[in-house]
Amino acid sequence: MLQTNWLRVLPWRSLGRGRTTSEQVGVYRTSTSLIAARVRIDGDAACSVERLETADLRSQREQAAVAQLVASGILSNAAVNLVLGPEHYNTYPLPAPSVPPAEMREALRWKLRDVLPYAPEDAVIDFVRLARAADSNAAESLLAVAAQRRSVAQAVAPLLAAGADVQAVDIAEMAQRNLLVRLPGAEEGRALLGLDESSALLTVVHQGALCLARRIQIPRSLGAEDEEPEHVAARIATQVQRSLEVIERQSGLAPVRTVWIGPHPYCALIARCTAEQTGLECLQLDLQQELRFAATVAELPPELAGGAPIAIGAALRTEHPAAASRTAPESSALSWLSKLKAA
Repeated sequence: MLQTNWLRVLPWRSLGRGRTTSEQVGVYRTSTSLIAARVRIDGDAACSVERLETADLRSQREQAAVAQLVASGILSNAAVNLVLGPEHYNTYPLPAPSVPPAEMREALRWKLRDVLPYAPEDAVIDFVRLARAADSNAAESLLAVAAQRRSVAQAVAPLLAAGADVQAVDIAEMAQRNLLVRLPGAEEGRALLGLDESSALLTVVHQGALCLARRIQIPRSLGAEDEEPEHVAARIATQVQRSLEVIERQSGLAPVRTVWIGPHPYCALIARCTAEQTGLECLQLDLQQELRFAATVAELPPELAGGAPIAIGAALRTEHPAAASRTAPESSALSWLSKLKAA
């Protein structure tokens, strides 16, 4: 039996503090595979992707897939941050309730009671405050995150059973934020449009703080003979344009100047359509050009490349896990800690 009272502070493994280097592993669970990225973060905050590994979930059970990762050695002697698949949680952008910080999660549980697809008492609730201009008249807003407690426990259990040092459970929105702040671009505002087979995830940051996270559905037939890719790309670009206009208007922050897009087989097409719609600099994301990779890292196959940025972003998590419950809008980490143990 697993303990479910798992939202609690653990000893902080502060990266780069007291050590010249530290290594972490991000594990992203997609619908078809586990993708693991091992990243070394040096004391000067420089980072290097040391390894990438995948394990197929279509041909084997999850326990066997985790065992495959363990056998590869990628999880050894490193903290592991697990990113839930999008089917395992929901996000809700909301005005921040006017309650003391210690009462925020219960206030959100009450606020979300009519929209959760399960009983509110079965939900794990967390949040991150969204950035806004200091002189903005807009109400403070946040991104609430809810997951069914049992689903989180089941996602973490195979890693714990295999002896992995799981330190945090996170979401793709925050993993993309971690990666985005490592990419070149204007400090004031930048965006990343991550893409997989069924959706695009748009994240916007301002001076390192999350401003917006929105998932855009992509037709599964993109690229099929009966679907015109240019039309789908144009619809995605329109959604990006509208989202950027809304966040600029509501937050009062400086406009986004750069949008990173991809990786995806139709990345170039989506980048072109987005540039035409927004008038912004839209760059195709090539991880091996923008980040430092060890020479031994093998390139992922195209069908798995979309998950690599999420796994790498999870491995780049450097904040104190409990920061979101204590800090102002600059906070960039959720406090979902997953040290589940057999009871």
